[in-house]
Amino acid sequence: MKTRLFWLVLLLFITGCAAELVLEKDGALAVIPRQDRTSRHLLVDATVNGEGPFRLALDSGASISVLIESVADAAEVEEIKDKRVLLRGMTGWGYFPVATAERVTVGDLDWSPPMLAVLPDSLPLADRIDGLLGTDFLGQYAVAYFADDRAVRLYPKDMLADRGFRGWTSTPLYEMHLSQSDATVLVFNMIIAGQRIPAILDIGAEVSLMNRRAARAVGARTRRSKTGGVTGATGPTIVATRVLFHEVWVGNHVWHRRNFLVADFPVFEALSLHKRPAAIAGIDLFRDRDFIIDFAGGRLLVRTARQRGK
Repeated sequence: MKTRLFWLVLLLFITGCAAELVLEKDGALAVIPRQDRTSRHLLVDATVNGEGPFRLALDSGASISVLIESVADAAEVEEIKDKRVLLRGMTGWGYFPVATAERVTVGDLDWSPPMLAVLPDSLPLADRIDGLLGTDFLGQYAVAYFADDRAVRLYPKDMLADRGFRGWTSTPLYEMHLSQSDATVLVFNMIIAGQRIPAILDIGAEVSLMNRRAARAVGARTRRSKTGGVTGATGPTIVATRVLFHEVWVGNHVWHRRNFLVADFPVFEALSLHKRPAAIAGIDLFRDRDFIIDFAGGRLLVRTARQRGK
């Protein structure tokens, strides 16, 4: 049986350069309205082999895109016999079948994925979404989200790489390799209580989190804090402590009153970050923010509604 290792960071919570440019909402290859605004996932509609639409979550923490088994059956994707992928996620890992699809359509874009992982309907993930669009899809573009009209825009990958953006805060993104794998995740630095904490950019995670070493480094008190259960796409539920931080800085951009869940999640050991402070920046960090993931330029751009009006 052939296996390959992929990276899947998805979290469910239970209980300036050259000439400056003011980004206009044109030139996008696709404009996809966000579906189900009550969901904490960033969901878009997509069809698979002409079937659907299905609700797929954008996930910058997944190196391979995913379909739930019932969706894969409905779309009649072709399973690759005797082949499995090892998916390592937030709270655990597992081996799963893979399949090929003739066409995945997102907005006006058609994509022929070389391989899709298929997860069983019994996983908690299946209760909320139909699948994931990972960096095997997203990494082909510059990915923008505008909070005012709640739409995802996909731009040509190199269109934004050499441009500056007036009114946006830019912070570098760098790749971190998963141990014993060729899979990578995107990481940036955040500052909490004067401490630099490397954070994985994971817009597929509903909530942000950090390991206990990070919590100690920033002086967080966790003993009297509220707890909650965290369930990953491929692993069991882990009890975590909720901690409120009054300021989180990324470059010269600041977030006020942001919650993180604190626990020693397996994801940190998989990235060899279990012996140092580390965090996961989930989609909740970006609520009420516009953001752009510039894969080609290796940077994350963020702005507030106030900056948008300037």
